Amino acid sequence: MIFKSVKIPFKFYLAGIVFLFVFNTHSVYASKEPIIRVLIAKNNNVRIRSDRFIPLIIKGEIFSNKKIRGLTLKNQENRKNLFFDQNKQKIYDLKNKQKFQIKSSDGRGIWVGQKRYSGTINLYILDAEILIVNVLGIERYLSSVVGSEMPTKWPMEALKAQAIASRTYALKQKGNLFYDIDSTEKSQVYNGLESRTYKTIRAVRSTRSLVLTYKNKLINALFHSSSGGMTENSQDVWKNKYQYLSSVKDFDQQNPKLRWQKKFSNEELQSLFPKIGGIKNIEISNITDTGRVKNVILYGEYGSEQISGVDLRRRMNLKSTFVRFKFFEDKENEILPIEKSLIVIGQGSGHGVGMSQWGAKYMASKGLKAEQILKHFYKEVDVKPFKKDFL
Repeated sequence: MIFKSVKIPFKFYLAGIVFLFVFNTHSVYASKEPIIRVLIAKNNNVRIRSDRFIPLIIKGEIFSNKKIRGLTLKNQENRKNLFFDQNKQKIYDLKNKQKFQIKSSDGRGIWVGQKRYSGTINLYILDAEILIVNVLGIERYLSSVVGSEMPTKWPMEALKAQAIASRTYALKQKGNLFYDIDSTEKSQVYNGLESRTYKTIRAVRSTRSLVLTYKNKLINALFHSSSGGMTENSQDVWKNKYQYLSSVKDFDQQNPKLRWQKKFSNEELQSLFPKIGGIKNIEISNITDTGRVKNVILYGEYGSEQISGVDLRRRMNLKSTFVRFKFFEDKENEILPIEKSLIVIGQGSGHGVGMSQWGAKYMASKGLKAEQILKHFYKEVDVKPFKKDFL
C-alpha cells in the first residue's frame, strides 16, 4: 500500500481548527449543560397527570418507581394527603420533609394544573406548604422563558437578546435548598411547554451558552417591559450600584401602553393606607434624574407617612414609579357626599433598569443585532460562552 501526502490549503486548515474549537466548546457545554430548578407552584391543592397514555413514574420514600396516570395533592385541616387516579379511595398521609420525584418519557411533558412541563417534577412536603419544582436543562427552560417574557411575533434579534439576558439572569441565581429561581415576575416568567415555539427554540439554539459578563463575571441582567424614554440607574431603584446598569436612552415609543392612568376611590385609599386614614394629599420629596418618583410624603386624616417610590408602586400595584398624582372631586354618586379621588398618571412598565423589551423590539426592527442591543442597554459588557469561572 502506497501513502501519498496531500497538501491542504492554509485557509481550509485554519477553518478546520476553528470548526473543531467551536464544536468542542459546544460539546463540552452540552455534556455539562447547567440544570435549573424552577419553583412553579406553592399550591396546597394540585393535580399532576400524564399527557395521554404514557404513564408517569413517581419515586420517593413510600413509592419506588410506581407507574401512575395522575395524582392529586391536598392540604386539608393542616393534613397533606395524596391519592392516585387509579385508586382515589386509598389516601396517603404525607409527612413533613418528604420528597417525591415524578418523571415521564413522554415528550409532550407532564401536566401540573393547567400547564405542561418537560424534565422532572420534584414535590417537597413542608409544614406550611407544598413546593412544586420543575428540574430541567437551562436551554430547554429558556425556550419557554423567551416566549413567556416576549411576544414570539417580535423580531428574531430581539428574541435572541432576551435569550442571552435570561440565560445570564438564571445562571446568576444561587438558589436555596429546594429551588434556584421563581417562575413569576419576581424572577422571570416561565410557563412551561405552553410558551415554547419554533421561534423561541431557534432564538435559544442560535445563542446557545452565550451570557453577559462584566469584568469576567456574570452581570445581574435585569430587564423590564418599557422605561418611558430613559432606563433607570440601578442605585436609584435599589441600594446597589452597578456600572453596567446605568441610565441610557430607550426606544419604547411604539409601546401602545406607554402612557396609562389608574384611579383610586377614597374608600380604596383608606383600605390601602389605614394607619393614616387614606390619602388626602401627596408630596413628592425627590425624583431621580430620569423623572421617576424616589420618595413621597403621604398625608392622611390621621397623620402622614414617608414612603419610597418603589414601596408605593408595590402597595398601589402601579406599573412603574414614573408617575404623577392628581386629586379630583368624585361626583359620580349624587346621593353620597362629594369625596376626593386620586388619579395616578404614569408611563412605562416595570422597574426601568437594564434592557427595555419594547426598546429591544424597536432596535431589532431597525436592523440591529442581539449583541448590539444588549451592549446598548448593559454598558461595557461582553457576550461570551458560559464558563463556571463567571459565577
